Amino acid sequence: MNKKLAGILRRGVLWAGLLILISVVMLIRQAIDIYQAEVYRRSLQPHVLIENMLLGANQTPQALFANAVFYDNQLQPEQALSAYADLISKLPEGDLLRQQAYFNSGNIYLRTAIRLLEQRGLPAWDEAGPLVALAKESYQKALRAEPDWSEVKYNYHLALRLAPTTHGMSGPQQYEDEQIKAEEEPSGWPAMPGNPRGMP
Repeated sequence: MNKKLAGILRRGVLWAGLLILISVVMLIRQAIDIYQAEVYRRSLQPHVLIENMLLGANQTPQALFANAVFYDNQLQPEQALSAYADLISKLPEGDLLRQQAYFNSGNIYLRTAIRLLEQRGLPAWDEAGPLVALAKESYQKALRAEPDWSEVKYNYHLALRLAPTTHGMSGPQQYEDEQIKAEEEPSGWPAMPGNPRGMP
């Protein structure tokens, strides 16, 4: 009987120790999350770069987003786009911060293209054209998750006016990927085999 009771007590102590260990790990994780959120909160008001590497505070999605906005405000588009790309890679599809990152990336691409065209005119189109295409792609990705987002629609239409799609008006209505589609079979008169009557 004593052996049975000792075995039960031993197992009870093991389970209690395991529960305490899990609780301590969860508390440490919560403390890290609170610390990272505090670092992010402190950086918002003065719009400063989050460089605090302690406990990965500069690698949270919120910190990457704040840094990208900071770089964009400092007219450093390459660093901003890099931070947005890091953020997008860390977040699942449909996340609000990820959608905002796509939107902001599209804005950077479009602004950079417009700035190039304003400064150098049409000769800069070789550089500006791919940027407009990247802007449209970013806006499309944002619209897939949130089709009624009016600001993204507006900017997407601006990009389309700057460089229309290659397949008519299906892009702005359905926000499809811009890929050159194979020519469809002609219908009506041109589809008839042979030369039409009355024609040479």
